[in-house]
Amino acid sequence: MGYLYDTHFHLDLQKNKSEAIREIEEKQIYTIAVTNLPDLYRKESIEIASKYIRFALGFHPELLHLYKKQIPLMWEFLSEARYIGEVGLDFVDTTHKEEQIAFFSELVERCRYDSSKIITIHSRCAVKRVLEIVGDNFRFKPILHWFTGTKEELHYAIERGFFFSVNGVMMTSKKFKSFLTSIPKERLLLETDSPFTHFKDTHSDELSRVALALEEEKEGINLMNNFRYLLSQ
Repeated sequence: MGYLYDTHFHLDLQKNKSEAIREIEEKQIYTIAVTNLPDLYRKESIEIASKYIRFALGFHPELLHLYKKQIPLMWEFLSEARYIGEVGLDFVDTTHKEEQIAFFSELVERCRYDSSKIITIHSRCAVKRVLEIVGDNFRFKPILHWFTGTKEELHYAIERGFFFSVNGVMMTSKKFKSFLTSIPKERLLLETDSPFTHFKDTHSDELSRVALALEEEKEGINLMNNFRYLLSQ
């Protein structure tokens, strides 16, 4: 593919942030830099300006109960932010399940009819509940990041127009690769989820590797066109 992009990259968590930015700009990697807290979104947006980086307003579900005081900050920035993420539900530990559901439900309702919003969603052990909350009446563009749900949940999401962002670890999963036959080629996007995928290559090399793997699995896929459509309103 001619251009590279990354729909889920944790710039603020990189060991060498300046080097990460240098590569993004040198290799022209269009990057959606997700954040895990509203305060980090504010900080990063102020400190970093790049043609190739767009920051996403996030509140990671696993951090919600620890940083409740930042919830008003989330709502304060929500109207200005086009990109939202990382948000969603994580039921690996269900201790704070109801708090996560309440917050994510309110977020979805606040964005439901805003066609400019792109929301990247974390759904570990919680895909069914995420899909129930989003429902089938919405205008934003939802991306299921690192999908690990069931075949039934996959088809439900496909029917409702969800996108699926794919990283290198996912392409080593037999389960996910079996799902690829069902996902329309127009709904697939690239991500790295760096630094959590621990790849040894450079950012650009890893994206190229995942792109090539998807192109081998999905004949006729145009990953850049998919990204352009995601960004269109």
